[in-house]
Amino acid sequence: MHKIIYEQPLNERMRSFLRLEYLFRQVDFSLNGTSVWDSRAALEGIIEIHNLVGRSDLKTEILKELERHTQNLTQLMENPQVDHRRLDHILLVLDSLNQQIFSDNQPFGFELKQNELINTIRQRITVPGGTCEMDLPVYHFWLQQTAEKRIDDLTDWMSGFSMLRQAIELVLKLIRESAVAREQVAEEGFYQRNMDPSNPCQLLRIGLSADSPYYPEISAGKHRFTIRIMQQSDLMSRPKQISESTHFDLYCCII
Repeated sequence: MHKIIYEQPLNERMRSFLRLEYLFRQVDFSLNGTSVWDSRAALEGIIEIHNLVGRSDLKTEILKELERHTQNLTQLMENPQVDHRRLDHILLVLDSLNQQIFSDNQPFGFELKQNELINTIRQRITVPGGTCEMDLPVYHFWLQQTAEKRIDDLTDWMSGFSMLRQAIELVLKLIRESAVAREQVAEEGFYQRNMDPSNPCQLLRIGLSADSPYYPEISAGKHRFTIRIMQQSDLMSRPKQISESTHFDLYCCII
């Protein structure tokens, strides 16, 4: 049965990684489109990525996460039940990414800081309607270039995030695959569980049937997390916690 998966990060590092994954996918959807609106959506997504990357020391966070996974997976080398060929490949990729990111002295997307077009758009993008042609003629001029030229520019601007993207995709894949689903019951739509401080969970994943009329609201603190199963009868009504008990899949991704 197809399930809808809802995710809740349990630390700021995972929160940033999930937001970046979302933005990378958003840019992918629009980048190769030939219309002006495709190029607008892709470029505005690239600017969001750059803004998010620039607000934190993401390179240090990525390196810490790659090193943590390398240490955890190296401990599995002595386990005879592990697929050693796959494990060797993953460790090789982790080491390669670690070396590439560490040896690059510039922050992610450094080249975009020197791009006057992008800097001009960034200054206006938070203003409602602030990137229309009357406010930004230089942007309007770029949008009138051929689709091929715009796609080439966008692809070049995204390339500055290629190592970051590879690292985040690998890390999130390893984290998601570290947990198996455990069926749980939300009694009267409520479920709460304490967390083990010696073995902290990084990411919660909740699975509900695709045909379920419900969705989860997840809140988490340092010591416990809470799941409320909600239902919204129509888009004009306030969602409410259900009164009956229901089953759901719970993944606690610890690795």
